[in-house]
Amino acid sequence: MSRKVIIDSDTASDDTIAILLASRYFELLGVTIVAGNVKYENQVKNALFTLEYIGRDDVPVYLGAQRPILGKWRTVEEVHGENGMGNWEYPLPHKKPENEHAVDAIIRLSKEYEGELEILAVSPLTNIALSYLKDPNITKRVKKIWIMGGAFSKGNTTPIAEFNFWVDPEAAKIVLNAGFDITIVPWETAEKYGVLNDKDWEYISKINTKLSVFFINVNKILYEYSKKQGAAGSIHPDSLTVSIAYDNSIMLNSIRKFVDVELCSDARGAMLIDWYNLYKNKPNAEIVIEADSNKFKNILFNSLL
Repeated sequence: MSRKVIIDSDTASDDTIAILLASRYFELLGVTIVAGNVKYENQVKNALFTLEYIGRDDVPVYLGAQRPILGKWRTVEEVHGENGMGNWEYPLPHKKPENEHAVDAIIRLSKEYEGELEILAVSPLTNIALSYLKDPNITKRVKKIWIMGGAFSKGNTTPIAEFNFWVDPEAAKIVLNAGFDITIVPWETAEKYGVLNDKDWEYISKINTKLSVFFINVNKILYEYSKKQGAAGSIHPDSLTVSIAYDNSIMLNSIRKFVDVELCSDARGAMLIDWYNLYKNKPNAEIVIEADSNKFKNILFNSLL
């Protein structure tokens, strides 16, 4: 039986490849859009175009939160390009979003596929937090949430905070403490094991398929930005998270700990891990420490053929 998923996305560059992977390896029930990477209207267009381009315009797109629960945030066009798609001037999509709000869609699908639905949460957690606040029993119906978010200590947005947790730390705190079955892929894990280096880019270019051309176009600015930051190539946290969700053997080492999120001052958005069980709380998340980068790359490469 195929696994049923929603992917919750602030669609830009790597998110599009995560959507592709989700559409290939799961039964993708919908894409829900949340405020994050770039201007909201661009995120919507990016998701609609991606689904059209990869031949999955049957997958519905639901519009969700257009801002975090509390506080201000900034978009990161410098990472993904002005339109979030590597500045690729792609044609406007014909596909339209659904009228149903993303929060209502998440709740409805959790009822229709009770005990089966998994959520690929590769973006700020606003939509999922609002779904829980509207219907707390959703924790009993959703089988699993796979979260790309948080940093051990190397924040990519502030010195301590990863972007997804930083955009909406209140939402992250709500989701982590709600009672879902959660696995987290933090920033450092993605930075180490989710990198596509120059040789990988050369291979993707040589594939020269419709999907490999798509990959290069949408990730071009991400690649350049990552290299400027000192990485060996483009970093793909969302795609790594979806790949781990699909094939758990990619996860070489993980730990179960109690995880929370800081809401204040310069540490806002920081992931707090109770490494030594100081607070005697029951673990609420599995955290991926090490991953098999070769297995990840093979899954991604195969999706581009």
